[in-house]
Amino acid sequence: MSRVKTALLHQKTAMRRFFYSVVVWSLFLFAAAASAEELRVVFINPGFSDKDNPTGGFWNSVSAFMTAAAADLDIDLEIVYCDRNHIKMRRMAEQVLLRHSPPDYLVVVNEKLSAEPIVAAADKAGVKTFVILNRFEDEQYQKMGPPRSKYKHWIGSLIPDNRFAGYRIAALMIDRMIQAGIRDPDHRYQIVGFSGDYITQASIERVEGLKQAVAEYPNVDLAQVVPCNWSKDEARQKMPEILKRYPEIDAVWGANDPIAIGAIEGAAAAGRKPGKDIFFGGLNWDPPGLAKVQSKEMVTSVGGHFMTGGWALVLLYDYHHGHDFADAGTRLRYKIFGALHSDNIDRFLRKFGDRNWDKIDFTTYSMVLNPNLRFYHFEAESLMEADIH
Repeated sequence: MSRVKTALLHQKTAMRRFFYSVVVWSLFLFAAAASAEELRVVFINPGFSDKDNPTGGFWNSVSAFMTAAAADLDIDLEIVYCDRNHIKMRRMAEQVLLRHSPPDYLVVVNEKLSAEPIVAAADKAGVKTFVILNRFEDEQYQKMGPPRSKYKHWIGSLIPDNRFAGYRIAALMIDRMIQAGIRDPDHRYQIVGFSGDYITQASIERVEGLKQAVAEYPNVDLAQVVPCNWSKDEARQKMPEILKRYPEIDAVWGANDPIAIGAIEGAAAAGRKPGKDIFFGGLNWDPPGLAKVQSKEMVTSVGGHFMTGGWALVLLYDYHHGHDFADAGTRLRYKIFGALHSDNIDRFLRKFGDRNWDKIDFTTYSMVLNPNLRFYHFEAESLMEADIH
């Protein structure tokens, strides 16, 4: 082979190696850039990872809905459970913030008013926080201020309208109680409210909604509001004493489904007939609660607020990609809740009875991915009409 041909061969080989190197490095840089663009979110879940706990499966539903949203939006989501222990919440959040590579966003709940030090620590660490389900109100709000003021990295909050939810449970329950016709027309109906606790904002606002509904019915009295710490067992244990104190009680309003179910079991054990001579309403859309709605032992389960975490991820996705939800506000409150009852329970269960939220296309809720959207549609009823995968 001539020296010229040999030189040309070496030149072609070198060029191939060069172009191969360029392609490999391009792919590597593209992959690195794609990885860098992926949102990393940690959710500090106040609940138990075990759905078979006395407080019900609400927090598992929050996680499941968020997981489905994260999959559609290419979000790297990690969920840390805190077993309804607000001290553990703070400790776990601090551990996340101390990581060598902390997340882009920390999603927290102001459970038992415990999120204040978490937001402060995240702000110091330069990690953006977003508060869901229970936000800062009253004295806490006076101290914290609005998002993006005292704490620049606390970018916003999203809560469902708990007052509306409490009102809706009561109104549906009262209407059903009166329609049943088991009392004389001039009878004064008695309701007892079983609340969650005294301090959580969601519990307080739901009770406010209960009182608002009762005030609209001149022949209905709210006899007492009894805290049950969100627990089925506690509601069951308190029901016999309530029946002794108010032997002609007509209905029990429950701040969540486990409380309502506990009250149902306590009433049945005392000889009352749930859904016939005493009426119950709850909140959560827990599967056991929906089973009670189907059997008509419960008038309604108002729910859908477990979706709040998933909708928060839509907001964070848009924020991360240049569309700031602050145009609509940084302290966001959406109705979110929907009521399931005898008229629509079967239809809902046919569509989502398997709790497979992967059927939902969460990309359709993003303003970045759907520039023609003018408003966020975060109402539970919208899912009943939504196309599914």
